[in-house]
Amino acid sequence: MARSASIRLFFERMTAKDVETIVAIEEVSYTSPWTRRMFESELWENPFSFAYVAREEDHRQIVGYTLFWLVYDELHLMNVAVDPAWRGKGIGEELVRFALETGKRRHIRMATLEVRASNFTAQSLYRKLGFYQVGVRRNYYREPREDALLLQYDFPPQSD
Repeated sequence: MARSASIRLFFERMTAKDVETIVAIEEVSYTSPWTRRMFESELWENPFSFAYVAREEDHRQIVGYTLFWLVYDELHLMNVAVDPAWRGKGIGEELVRFALETGKRRHIRMATLEVRASNFTAQSLYRKLGFYQVGVRRNYYREPREDALLLQYDFPPQSD
């Protein structure tokens, strides 16, 4: 269980029954949101995909989610979002930390992600957690068209 400010969270694998809530959060979080079909594809068709929901412990309400790929020795953070009613409470940070801890347990070497060049809030969070910029993907995002910053996190070496 992760602790976030005064909120107690727990994480569990995303299931089909969670998708409706996840899509609702997605639609208010992004200008080009993922569709129901995209989430379902990640859940059932992509063997590299790991999708988790964060639930508030007292009421079991989904307050956010993270979806990442683990491919060989790399983690790629695909999607993180927090319900607008729960933002500003450290939940986004806990979701990213959860993904990184999952990667660490699996001896991942590095994590990568793309973030909108204009999303300074997310960039600040990622930098706080140890991510740094390694590139730019020109015109990566649509609606509106925008560059993505490619960020990387290097896991400390682990002894086996």
